[in-house]
Amino acid sequence: MRATSLRHTGVSALQRIGVLPLIGAVLLAMLSVAAGPVALTGAIIGTVALALIATRPQWGVATILTTLMVQYGSRRYEREGVAGLANLVPTGSGLFTVNNMLGLFLALLLLYHVYRDGDWSFLRSRQVQLIALITAVLVLSGFMSGVGPADFADVGLLSSSAQDPTRLLVSRALFLVLFVFFCRQPRDLRMIVGVFVLLAVMTAWSGTQAAMVGGGRPEIADYRAGGTEVLIQSSQNPNRLALISTIALVLLWEYSQAHALRRWRRWAAMGAALLFVLTVFLCASRGGLIGMSVAAVMLFVRRRGGSQRMLYGLAALLVGGILVAEVVPPEAIERLSNIPGLHKDDGGSSEGEGSTKRRSYTYEIGVQLAAKAPVIGVGPGNWPLVRFLNDPLRSAAAPHSSYLQALVEGGLVSLGLYLLLFYVTVRDLLRCERSAAAMAAARDDGLDWLIFATRVCVISFLVFSLFADLWDLVFAYFLLGVGGVLIQRYKPLIGQPRQPVYA
Repeated sequence: MRATSLRHTGVSALQRIGVLPLIGAVLLAMLSVAAGPVALTGAIIGTVALALIATRPQWGVATILTTLMVQYGSRRYEREGVAGLANLVPTGSGLFTVNNMLGLFLALLLLYHVYRDGDWSFLRSRQVQLIALITAVLVLSGFMSGVGPADFADVGLLSSSAQDPTRLLVSRALFLVLFVFFCRQPRDLRMIVGVFVLLAVMTAWSGTQAAMVGGGRPEIADYRAGGTEVLIQSSQNPNRLALISTIALVLLWEYSQAHALRRWRRWAAMGAALLFVLTVFLCASRGGLIGMSVAAVMLFVRRRGGSQRMLYGLAALLVGGILVAEVVPPEAIERLSNIPGLHKDDGGSSEGEGSTKRRSYTYEIGVQLAAKAPVIGVGPGNWPLVRFLNDPLRSAAAPHSSYLQALVEGGLVSLGLYLLLFYVTVRDLLRCERSAAAMAAARDDGLDWLIFATRVCVISFLVFSLFADLWDLVFAYFLLGVGGVLIQRYKPLIGQPRQPVYA
């Protein structure tokens, strides 16, 4: 009798389980009829993706980083080649973009984790605190300026950004919070740094090809790397492409030097490093060359052990010099050699001479604009309009300096907070480097190389910032996120004695 009961119970369970797929199929069929197969497929993919990100939120942060870099706001044209990968990601419309929806989901997930675990430690990060303060000051500045898209239209200018500058700053600040909260484990940091380097390699390759075939930015010079076919959209500007290449070069170099890579991986890393160096030269960016030189000095001054590593470094320099001499166009070399103070003025006939004079004039105008609103500035994104209204030449050209842009748009308060942010980041990373206990723990985690590489990247970024407006771009927040996580993880070990290792 007992066996019969069990048999009937098992049959009933199988019957109940067998009905569920049928019910699911019927519901899917009804949804397909009501919403259409395309919407249904998108809903299924989105549901599966959210379920996966709920268990691996660090993958969601990496996805946001990728989409923000390859799209850079709203996509205004279709791109081909490597850059065509960006067209596979739906942009959405208005506030309902993939980035916004994913960021909102991760923000709700963050609140759930905080409620469950009571972990508010991410708010103790100085990077998070200062970015939140900077964002608040700039939002206040934008509110008090009273400038809107209609003001740009009244004078015949396009809005300063593809999206509202204030909303962009808030979304970047949220990205930093999500980064610091969800990417705390060593494997997560290595993963997201690897994503950045991979995107940089593809971008450098596509940008270099544009320079080789004369497909750069025609409004600047067709021999310069960049153009609309690069993967990371903001790097269609040669100065930004040089920056991204330099940052990736530093990360890749330090990783390859800290790990005993197999021979083919070491040669692959060397090939990627040579690609980055060649890209910087093909960008014909004088600021890029100076920034890469500063990074190279910091890398090679650091004492490295082992003759084999030195041999690889010398070989890379030799091959890189040959590639530059053979591949880089004479116009790019001439432009790179035209550095103010080191080049004789020939009346503007040489490559880059006119650019140098225009930038000097821009700095003079910027100082005048800063004097009109010295405390909190004219508001984020309002530089083009304010310059157009006050420049006798009626130019709305970019400031070409992150320091000048912060001073004009955010006043002395914002500029001071930015400088404090970068100072604190570099100082704390340096303290971690000098602490035996902190570096021992980082070495155990496989992140000792990343501490030094991040400090070099931040300093190089500050050098690049002298010549380009960069502080509102997502890879600036990427660097601050990596630095913030490393500092929060290893700074408490500063001053502690190194734990002895027993055999």
